[in-house]
Amino acid sequence: MSTKTGVSGRKRVIVAGGALLAAAGLVTAAAFTDFANLNLGNGTDDSGVGGNNRFNIQVVDTDASGNPIPGQWQEANTAAGVNINVPGSDLITPGDTVSVDIPFRNESPALNAKISFSLQDRPGKTSDPAIAAALRYTVKLGSNPALVTNATQAAVNALDLGLYTPGEEQTLTISISLPDQGSADANNALQGQVSYVQAHFGAVSVQP
Repeated sequence: MSTKTGVSGRKRVIVAGGALLAAAGLVTAAAFTDFANLNLGNGTDDSGVGGNNRFNIQVVDTDASGNPIPGQWQEANTAAGVNINVPGSDLITPGDTVSVDIPFRNESPALNAKISFSLQDRPGKTSDPAIAAALRYTVKLGSNPALVTNATQAAVNALDLGLYTPGEEQTLTISISLPDQGSADANNALQGQVSYVQAHFGAVSVQP
């Protein structure tokens, strides 16, 4: 006598439900897809965030003796700085004035530069106090009136040189005077003394 094994109604429902789930899975796997990518930048080839934000100012180049080389430029962006010759400064005596022209420029390709100027102590050097206190400085920007006249070193601080567009240049003139001290003894007391001064150009970028 043969025996047949039947599938209960409950099992048939479960099997049918599983088949529906499998069919639903096939529908999901075959759904349409899409996407969008945006490269952040200004639209030019190889553009991105940054890249054209290089910020740089330069001063006139100098030769091995510190003499300015007109039309050539250098960074001079170290704490030690580079030497620039002020003709006659090593021989200055009471009553003398010596000067030097210092061209500078905004070398940035796109950013404007707000530039300032100060005189500060040269790092690693100690000036003789008497001559450092006696010296006076006049600072002119191009053909404009002097920014300061017969000022102490401390008073030549954060002078506003203005805003410069990319590639724009200007010339700063520093005149150094050693006034007569009022007597032969006071003048003679400055013999052999030296003041170590550093010209400092500071710059802050400004969006065009």
